[in-house]
Amino acid sequence: MGFFTKFGDGACDLAPLSGLVKNQVRDIARSFGAPESLVEKIPTADLEDLAPGKPDEASHGVTYAEIDAFLQGEPVREEAFKIICDTYKKTHHKRVMPFAP
Repeated sequence: MGFFTKFGDGACDLAPLSGLVKNQVRDIARSFGAPESLVEKIPTADLEDLAPGKPDEASHGVTYAEIDAFLQGEPVREEAFKIICDTYKKTHHKRVMPFAP
């Protein structure tokens, strides 16, 4: 779950971090010595003209901690569960290849 441009930021030949949750990526960044200000930077997509810098979590309605917990099979609040599942269903088209003859 996150902001993803179909055939944009996902267009690559190698995606070594794709199976990891946000906290795992942060742990890897720390282990490589990334500055803490970068590791803990609040994620923003900057897609909203009327609300530049709006945090992803505010746009999603769930926290990345809740998304991480959900993906790792841990319990989350009912509203978070619903938001994550609904978003997954609505964004199915972003996870499939285009139809071709």
